[in-house]
Amino acid sequence: MIQLFPETTKYGMGTFAKRRPQVFQKFLELANEIMNVESGLSPLERELVGAHVSMKFGCDFCHLGHLDTADAIAGPEVRSLVSQPTAQLKALFDFADKVVGNEVTDEEVQKVLDVGYLEKAVEDVIFAASLFGFANRMVTGFGIHYVEERDQQSSRNLAKSYLMSVRR
Repeated sequence: MIQLFPETTKYGMGTFAKRRPQVFQKFLELANEIMNVESGLSPLERELVGAHVSMKFGCDFCHLGHLDTADAIAGPEVRSLVSQPTAQLKALFDFADKVVGNEVTDEEVQKVLDVGYLEKAVEDVIFAASLFGFANRMVTGFGIHYVEERDQQSSRNLAKSYLMSVRR
C-alpha cells in the first residue's frame, strides 16, 4: 500500500502547513473570521455545526476536533449534542445538510428562522458548512486522521482562536 503523505501520522494538519504554509495561513485566517467573530450563532453552535458537517463527510479528524473544541467551550456534556441535538440545533444541522447538498431553498431558510434564529445565523451556517466542506476534503485528501495525543490540545485551543498556529 502506498502512502502519499507519510508525514501526516507525525504532523497531522502540520503536514499541510509544511507543504503550503501560505495556503494554510489563509485557511486559518478564513476559519478564524468565520468561527471567532460576532455571529448570529454562539461559538458552541458553530463548533457543533462543524462537528455535524464533518461527521456527514466522514472526516474523523475534523469531527473529533470540533467535539474537542466544543468541549473546551462548554464541557464534555455537549459532545452528545451532535447525535442528540436540541430542536434548535437540529434545525441548524438540517440546514447545514442542505448547504452541503446544494439544496438550499427559501423554505429551508424559513425553517431555521421558525425556530427563533435570525438571518445572520443562516448566513453563519452557510459559511461554517462551506468552510468545513472544504476542510474535510483537504484533510481526507492528505490522509490525515485524528490522533488524540497529537490533536486534542490544539483542537481545544481553537476555542480561543483559529489563528493559534499562524506564525507572523
